[in-house]
Amino acid sequence: MIPEPGNTDLNLVDFVILLGVVQGIMLTITSLFRKGRKEKFKAAMFFFLTGIIAEIFMNRTGYMYFVIPLVDFSEPFQFALPPLIYLLVLSIDPDVVIRKWELHFIPFIAYTLFFLPFYLAPYEYKFENYYYVHHMVEWKTTGHYEMLHVLGNIRRFQMFFWYFQTIIYLVLSFQKLAHFYQNPKPGLWQIEIKWWFAFSVIISVLIVVTLVVKMTYFRDFGDHIIASFLTVIIYCSTLTELLRPTVLHQVVSEIEELPKIATSGIKEEKKTEIQQKLLALMEEKKLYTDSLISVGKLSKLIGEPSYIISQVINEKMEASFYDWIAQYRVEEAKQLLTNPKTRQYTVEQIAEEVGYNSKSAFNKAFKKFTGQTPSEFRTNSTPEN
Repeated sequence: MIPEPGNTDLNLVDFVILLGVVQGIMLTITSLFRKGRKEKFKAAMFFFLTGIIAEIFMNRTGYMYFVIPLVDFSEPFQFALPPLIYLLVLSIDPDVVIRKWELHFIPFIAYTLFFLPFYLAPYEYKFENYYYVHHMVEWKTTGHYEMLHVLGNIRRFQMFFWYFQTIIYLVLSFQKLAHFYQNPKPGLWQIEIKWWFAFSVIISVLIVVTLVVKMTYFRDFGDHIIASFLTVIIYCSTLTELLRPTVLHQVVSEIEELPKIATSGIKEEKKTEIQQKLLALMEEKKLYTDSLISVGKLSKLIGEPSYIISQVINEKMEASFYDWIAQYRVEEAKQLLTNPKTRQYTVEQIAEEVGYNSKSAFNKAFKKFTGQTPSEFRTNSTPEN
């Protein structure tokens, strides 16, 4: 039961939910400051998810009585989550161009506009409405809010709209994930597909949980179960974000080890021939400036299996594929940093010119091969004539 006005109650479940809110805020901030459209979508998803959990936490503990203007502040947020999950699934493929993505948020914007009268409602109305919903006792007020009561009757159908919207976007997400799985690309796609498939399954379970809770409990009395489930999603997301760098590193390491394990039995003459083709692609066509360059792409251009390409790079170039590409990019960057025509370029611009999508990845590779950051190299170098 919700505490009476002026009282608060915090038990173990509430404390766990509160920690979920804190983690949600941290995930939002972390994703917001990362580069890339996927991270921005992710930040928005964590923001709305955290807002919903935070409101339920304040309702359960009685803290909402101290901030009555915030009553039901997160109700429109639910309509932003399904399209965000779908856009995140689309973003697995960096080649996909998401056109007019703003249209996906029409339901969210429409419901937010519909909800404006409730956001702007008088303190007395919000207090009366909130107290009645959570205590089933009318709080006598002097105001007349017939229009708000009429709109309130329409609000009762918002869960049906949310179910309908969520199911549509989940179907679209699963279809896209199936397409990605059946048409794999070189790189780390499989991990992303599995992560977002698992997340979509969890959201599917959330629909069932929400439906059961709303059918079992009257009004919002069962929202703590929904909040607990959403908190589990936040905890899992935190764990995923912590494990992501380790998992990606392991995958890259396994890819780099493949040439050492493979025994192709290819002759030295053939290796030399492939080596010359690879050098031509890098030195004449500067293929290393392609941010999506991969062993698979080189395999298609040369017409040789990927594992043989990897073996030749490993043996003839005496480097892993990633280090071999990085060496070319760093050398190109050194020229751009000292060339008077490009010396005014920012580090981010140079990173993009040589094939990096991330400034941090560029800095790391540059320092690995030169012992300096790009900025330090530029400062210490003499401009070319």
